[in-house]
Amino acid sequence: MMKTRTVELLQKFREYHYPVNAEQLASEYHVSKRTIRQDILEVNSWLRNQKLSEIKSIRNKGFLLCLTEDERKKLMAKLATFHEEILSREERIFALVLAIAYDTQPVFLNRKEADFMVSKSTMDEDIRRLRAALNKYGIEIVSYGKQGLVYKGAERTIRTMLYDLINKQLGRIDFSFTDELKVTPSQKIFYRYFSTEDIKKIERIYSHILARQEDEIYKSQLLLLTLIWIQRVKKHEWISTLTWKNFDDEQADFSEFIEQIRREFQLDEIPQVERNYLRFMIETFNSRDISNTFEWVQAQLLTIQLIQFVEKTTAIPFHLKEELLFENLYKHIAALIVRIQNNVQVINPLKENIRTTYEPIYRVVAQFMPVIEEVASGKVIEDEIAFLVIHFSTIASALRQNVIAKYRSVVVCNHGVATGNLLAENLKEKFPQIEVLAVLSSKEVPLVDKLDVDLIFSTFNLAYQSKPVLVIDPILTENNRPIVAEFLKVHHNFQRIRPETKESTSLFTDILAIVEGSGGKIDRHIYSRLETLFEKNDLEINKREIQPMLKDILTDSHILIQEKAETWQETIELVAKPLVKENIVEPRYVDAMVQAVEEYGAYIVIGKHLALAHARPEDGVNQLGVSVTTLKQPIAFGNQDMDPVKIIFCLAAVDSYSHLTIMKELIELINNEEKLTKLIKCQTIETFKTLLFQ
Repeated sequence: MMKTRTVELLQKFREYHYPVNAEQLASEYHVSKRTIRQDILEVNSWLRNQKLSEIKSIRNKGFLLCLTEDERKKLMAKLATFHEEILSREERIFALVLAIAYDTQPVFLNRKEADFMVSKSTMDEDIRRLRAALNKYGIEIVSYGKQGLVYKGAERTIRTMLYDLINKQLGRIDFSFTDELKVTPSQKIFYRYFSTEDIKKIERIYSHILARQEDEIYKSQLLLLTLIWIQRVKKHEWISTLTWKNFDDEQADFSEFIEQIRREFQLDEIPQVERNYLRFMIETFNSRDISNTFEWVQAQLLTIQLIQFVEKTTAIPFHLKEELLFENLYKHIAALIVRIQNNVQVINPLKENIRTTYEPIYRVVAQFMPVIEEVASGKVIEDEIAFLVIHFSTIASALRQNVIAKYRSVVVCNHGVATGNLLAENLKEKFPQIEVLAVLSSKEVPLVDKLDVDLIFSTFNLAYQSKPVLVIDPILTENNRPIVAEFLKVHHNFQRIRPETKESTSLFTDILAIVEGSGGKIDRHIYSRLETLFEKNDLEINKREIQPMLKDILTDSHILIQEKAETWQETIELVAKPLVKENIVEPRYVDAMVQAVEEYGAYIVIGKHLALAHARPEDGVNQLGVSVTTLKQPIAFGNQDMDPVKIIFCLAAVDSYSHLTIMKELIELINNEEKLTKLIKCQTIETFKTLLFQ
C-alpha cells in the first residue's frame, strides 16, 4: 500500500502534461529531493505491478508520466479506490482520539503510520496538533511501553473531551441510519467504535422509557453521552470520585433507563459513582421545570432579566406574549445552568443559520451572556446562545402576525420541537395566509390524517402522499421564500377564509380597567360573569398572566423593621417567623432554606445587601407568601461581592409561576440602589410600605 503523499504525487503526475523537477515537488511537500526520488521509485514499482507506463526522467527537465487513454482510465479508477482509504489530517486526528480511548489493543504511532499510509514526520505533526487540542482540557497523551498511548487526566474530563470532539467532527449525529454508501470517512471512524447495533439498542431503550424527551437535538446528545459512557465502562475506566449526591426515586424512569442499559450491554458491578454520573448527565439534557433549590430561583431571575434586556434593546414588545416565552426560556435556562456547571453543553447544528438569519436578536442575547456566566461560573457556548435565540425569534415572529390565516397546515421537523416552532412562526410571519395547526416530530406523522389540515411543510423527505408536502430548510431565508410562494400558488384551491383573532387576555384586562376607571367595582360575581361571557365566545383567558403583586400579599404583620440577629441562620429563621406563625409555611420550610445555603453556598444573596431566602414549593409551602426584615446589624452570608446583607425577603412559592410579578418587583428593587438604601434605613412599617410600593 502506498503512503498518502505517494498517492497524491501519482495524482499530480497524472494531471501534468509537462515535466516537473524534484526541487519543485520537494518544496511543495516540505521534504528533501532525495525523498521525492524515493517516492517516485515507489510509484513506478506500483505502476509496473499494474502493468501501466512508468514515470520517466527527462534530462535537465524533470519527471513526466505519459499514458495512453486506456491507461489513463485505468489509473483514474485505481486512484478513486485509494482516495476512499486516504484520510485528511483532521480525520486522522479524530481516528487517533477514538483509538486511544477505545481500542482493545495498544496504540503505537509506528503502526498508525502504516494504517494511515503517512510518513513519520506527518504522524509527528498529527500528534503535535492533537496534544495542543487536548491541552485546553488538561489532558496529556503519554506512552507506557507495551500499553502504548494512553490519556493522562481525570476520567470525567476525558469523557467531556470525547463528547466535544465527536460533536465538532460529526455535527449533530443522525441516528436514523441512512444508506451506508453515504457515510463520510469521519462517520466510518465513529461507527468503528460505536456500532449501529449498539446505537439502535440505546435508542430503543430511550424511546421506551424516556419518550417524553421530545427534542431530537437533545435526544441525540443524550444518546451520544450514553454511548461514550458504555464504552469507557467496558474498559473499566472508572470515575474515581464524584461530589454529586446519590439520587432518590423521584425520577424513577432515569434509574430504569440506566438499569436497562446495564442489562442490555451486560455491564456488571458498576460502581454507584458511575450510576450517579450517567444519571446526572441525563438530567442535564432534560429541559423541564427543575425544582432544585438552587436552580429554580436563579433560572427565574435570569429569565426575567433576559426578557427585559432583550425587549429594551430590540424594542420588540415581548411582554405581550411573556407567559409563553417565560415558560420555555425558564426551563431551558434552568437546564443550561446545570450544563455549564458541569462542562457539558449541547451542540446546535443550526447555529450558523440562526446567527445569520436572526442577527439582531442573536447579538442582543449574546450581550446578556456574561450575567448567566457569572451565576453559573462558566462559559456559554455559541450553540447554546442559538437555542435561546430560537425562543425569542419564535415569539417575535408571532408578534408580527396580524392577518387572517387562509391555509390550514402542519409542520413536521426532525431537528427538535423548538426548531419546528421556529419554522412554523417564520412561515406565518412571511406568509400570513398560512395557519399552522400543529408542529409534529417525525414519529407523529400518522397524526396528520386525524387533523383537519390541507398542506404539510417538512424539514426532511417525507414518505406521505395523502396531502401536498413541501420539503424546506428549518430556517426560512430569502432564497427559499419563492419556493414556498410557488407551493401556495400551485395549491391555491386549498385556501380557507378564517376570521382574525384577538388577544383575549389583554382584552379581558382592558375591560376590567375600564369598569374600574369609570367608578365600577369588580367583585368575584362580576369577574365570574365576565369569564363566562368570554368562554361563550371562545375567547380564552390566560389566568396565569393575572398575578398578585408584592403589595397584595406583603401585609403589615409580614414586615419586620430593624431586627437583630447574630448569624445568617438566625436571620433566615427571623424573616420566616411571620409566615410560620400564619401557617403559610410549615416549620420544615425554614430548615430547608438553611440547609440549601449550607449545601449550595450564599446563592440567596441576589443583589447588593439584599437576600431572597427560599426553598422548593414541596418543602412545606401551604400558600403564596412573602415576608421581609431589615437588619440593625448587617450579616455576612459568604457572598464576597454583595455581602453584608442588610435586608432579606422570604419567598414561599406554591408553583413556578404565580409569584413572577413579585420577582420582577424584586429585580427592579435590586436595580434601584437609591430606593434600596432608603428602605434599609426605614424606622417604621408605614414608611417602609409607602416607599416600597410607590
